[in-house]
Amino acid sequence: MAISRQLSGKRSPLLRYGLLVIGLILWYSLIWNPLSGKIEELDSRLETQEAKIGRLKRDIKRHRGVDQRVIQSERRLATALKGLMPGDTPQLVASNLQDILLKMASKADLQVITYKTGRVSKWRGYQLAVATFSAKTDTRKLVNFLKLLDDDRRVFRIQNINLVKVKGRNPHLRVNLEVEALFMKAT
Repeated sequence: MAISRQLSGKRSPLLRYGLLVIGLILWYSLIWNPLSGKIEELDSRLETQEAKIGRLKRDIKRHRGVDQRVIQSERRLATALKGLMPGDTPQLVASNLQDILLKMASKADLQVITYKTGRVSKWRGYQLAVATFSAKTDTRKLVNFLKLLDDDRRVFRIQNINLVKVKGRNPHLRVNLEVEALFMKAT
């Protein structure tokens, strides 16, 4: 009965503390516990997003300047393509190469004996157009011709050069050249 008297009083400390404990239990179970679960979930989402942001920043640093490098590569490719012999087929490239060689031989004052296009050969999976010619000349004119070939900006190479010194009444050098040019299909 003493307990019922203590509880019946409006200012009873036991009633106040009991209501306070019940209020705390209700607050914890109805408000704090669901909110703390949501807070933890949001914290894990935040960490995930921060990790994604970190990866994206690393990707940005890695890819920074890629567009400029692509533009530079395209410029270098365009410059390299300008150096190739013109032509849609290896035979046409060989014919154009032959024309260029004949013009240079004319400039160097070589006496061309024979000229022809050769069989297409391969280099690292690419086709090479081949032009051959023979000329009658002397050492000075040959050196001048080779210098003209070296100064030309187009892409070709001397695959084979054969020199024969002919003696007799009319001493001269007989030069046989095999020159190759890279053929690439236009893309």
